[in-house]
Amino acid sequence: MKIICEQKYIDTMDIIQNTYILKSVSKIKISIIFTIFIVYISGFCFGDDTSYQNILITYPETLEKPGVYYLNESVFVNESIHITHSDIILDGRGNIITGNMSPGSIGVIIQHPEMMIHNITIRNIILKDFDTGVVIDASNEINLEESDLISHMRTGLRIDASENVQITSCTIQNNRNEITGGYGIQISDSNKVKINNSQVTGNGKTGKSNSGGIYIINSSETSIISSQISTNPGFGIRADNGTDHLTISDCDISANSGDGILIQSGSSPEIQKSILDKNKESGIELIKVVQPVITGNVITSGTMGISLSDSEGMTLTGNTIKNNRIGFDISASDIRYYNHHISNTNTIDSRLLLYLKDVRDRKIGPSMNPSMVIIVNSSDVGLFDLVLSKNCAGIILANSSNLTLSDISFIENGIGLRSEFGTTNLICNNLHAERNLVSGFYISNTHNFTLSSIYGQESPSGIYLHNATGGVLKNIYMTRISGIKSRMPSGITLSGCDNITVSRSQFSECSYAGLVSDSYNLNLIENRFLSNTYAGSVLLSGPVELYDNSFINNEDTGLIMRANQSTILRNTFTNNTNRGLLLVSGNENLFAYNIFKNYKNCLIQDKNSINTWNTSNKDNFDTTNPAGNYWGDPEGEGFSDVCTTDANGFCTDPYIIQLQNTDYHPLSSQYTMESYTLNTDLNQNGREDLQDVVLYMNKVSSGDTSSLYDFSGDGKINLNDVVSLFHIIIKK
Repeated sequence: MKIICEQKYIDTMDIIQNTYILKSVSKIKISIIFTIFIVYISGFCFGDDTSYQNILITYPETLEKPGVYYLNESVFVNESIHITHSDIILDGRGNIITGNMSPGSIGVIIQHPEMMIHNITIRNIILKDFDTGVVIDASNEINLEESDLISHMRTGLRIDASENVQITSCTIQNNRNEITGGYGIQISDSNKVKINNSQVTGNGKTGKSNSGGIYIINSSETSIISSQISTNPGFGIRADNGTDHLTISDCDISANSGDGILIQSGSSPEIQKSILDKNKESGIELIKVVQPVITGNVITSGTMGISLSDSEGMTLTGNTIKNNRIGFDISASDIRYYNHHISNTNTIDSRLLLYLKDVRDRKIGPSMNPSMVIIVNSSDVGLFDLVLSKNCAGIILANSSNLTLSDISFIENGIGLRSEFGTTNLICNNLHAERNLVSGFYISNTHNFTLSSIYGQESPSGIYLHNATGGVLKNIYMTRISGIKSRMPSGITLSGCDNITVSRSQFSECSYAGLVSDSYNLNLIENRFLSNTYAGSVLLSGPVELYDNSFINNEDTGLIMRANQSTILRNTFTNNTNRGLLLVSGNENLFAYNIFKNYKNCLIQDKNSINTWNTSNKDNFDTTNPAGNYWGDPEGEGFSDVCTTDANGFCTDPYIIQLQNTDYHPLSSQYTMESYTLNTDLNQNGREDLQDVVLYMNKVSSGDTSSLYDFSGDGKINLNDVVSLFHIIIKK
């Protein structure tokens, strides 16, 4: 033992003699230190792994023996302090180690190439301008305390394959570059990492979705407590791919350019008592997460408050969500992921987030004043007199039946009303949707439904019907529907539907078309398609039936069709800029009693199309059932306007559209019939004049508005429509 201690003495003296500070002290101080050191040697020499104390180092250095090491001075270097042994404390004493941004450079690395080391503490050190500030690799029981990791190119702190790591009272700031984006803290394949009372700010790069404050992947039992994760140009906290049992508590996660918290493909995270404010995207976004628990958070002023996609078994209690563009979003989830535990203690803009699952015989009215309503696997539910705003949807109906919705407004949601997943027997009356981001009304996989007196405006889609059957829509008013042209913003869109009837409705000023359909067995009756940017209607499949509709003042075409075996009777096509009717292709369609008054009335693109343009063909003329079409123009100089007429009011000559498409009995101006513009000739005397305006005004004044149209396009029936009707008629 004496020999070992003597050798320790010699080695230690070499270290002391070579340090910067001991070279500069006086002989008296050396004597005092020497005396203290002899006492230390006599009491603590126990073998080869004896712990060294109070060792001063100059940077760089490899620490390969136990001990307490003190950084001697602030330096500019490009090499690492490399810790390769257990039981080491490195105290920076507030000194700054600055690198030169060299790729691959590391300020401090804890790693042994062959085994896991443990019981390491790094404290009171400032590291700047390396590729990575600190790397903890394959290590256990590691503490990083009261240290600053600033302005590194890739990551401030990286933790790989380690356990029981604690970061306490640290600042990780402005770690980023133009190519990778960078992270403040990166944790991978690790267990039991705790971040406490720390600041993670300014990390990552705007526009780099995979960069930001704290990034966790395939790690378990990570805790982030009482910390500030803010102003990161990327996300605040992101956890991916097998990150389980993540706990975030009492944190301020604010002003990040991405999501405040994003968790993907993990289980059992708990987010509690935290503030998430002014994050540019979502406050909390969960994608394919199992059993998340979100309690007591305040989530404000983001694009979305809480967003869920295919996540299941969520517990949501006591959260305050306010001033977000969208408060709560569950719309990207399949019905399998609607099995949540959402209490009535959550509020959106100070109003209740109402989640009803497996309920029966319930009435929801203004006394509950919900901000959003979600109804799952329920029946016999009524909702009335509500205003629902700023959520993924004002109302979501999932796999429910016998539902009645009346007198409800949907304002500035993603979607106003969303009904799907086999919902049946839905009745909606007097609903209003305005300024919703995607659609006023989205009806998908819903059967046997009625929509009446439905109003919508200023959304990219008015009503969207998808795989819906057995629907009756009447008194629908959609106007000023606009959005990206490639998405064909229309008053009503039908996709994959069957057996739908739309009647006595108006679709105007849509930036694509009033109605778009690729569905079967569509019936359009007494509708008005007015002043749409592209077309009044676009029908891409059949059979369809069109009776008594008006296609007026559309900027390209009144009606575009690609359908077979359809019936188009008593419709009016007037003042459409390019043409009244474009038949892309189709056979065995019947066109009769229609009025065409356009500079170009009809174009058939498929030269092989064969259709009938009157109720009796050339070989079977029946004067008791006359039925051709009126082929005029806005100037009164079209074929039917000036043709020679017979005693029955038909033109004596046929109107040839193209080969195999001939109207053998075109109507003339002498033919007596009621006006098919429907709405303007209210007294049906065959003329449009001031008598119709007076009749309309009398009906409005008496309250009899059920048969009237919204001429002003504001979604309401009132005296403004009297003025609009007057202007329409005098222009004619």
